[in-house]
Amino acid sequence: MPMSALTDTLDRVFDRLLFLSPPPASTEVPLNNDVGDEEEVVPATPGERAFSFSLFISATRCTLQYVLLPVVLPLIGLTTDISLPLVIVLDLLAITMLVRSLRYFWQTRHPRRFDMLPLSSVILFIILFSLGFDVWQLLT
Repeated sequence: MPMSALTDTLDRVFDRLLFLSPPPASTEVPLNNDVGDEEEVVPATPGERAFSFSLFISATRCTLQYVLLPVVLPLIGLTTDISLPLVIVLDLLAITMLVRSLRYFWQTRHPRRFDMLPLSSVILFIILFSLGFDVWQLLT
């Protein structure tokens, strides 16, 4: 199977998974690999900003869940019952931003969409596992 046929097949699969309608033929974002003397500052696309924001939310969630809430707050005498719901809200926000960025990458046929997929998949799996565990703790 030629590489373009494989890419087209994977694009159709992810279009279905991400609930996207197939884009017009000319929506692929051009990738500028020209190396010049001057470095141009290329503004981030909405998908890249959403992906960066979802990573930031994930990092904030991990810092809160594993450092601030169980260690720092009890050390200064503060304990609260809002920590678990707060972490669940951050989980849901991170999942939303991650899926939003993946949808953008596939909708625009961004040339780096397959580069983002493995990292996004691992992060999504970790967040979903954490969310499931947090919901289980909240219910028991």
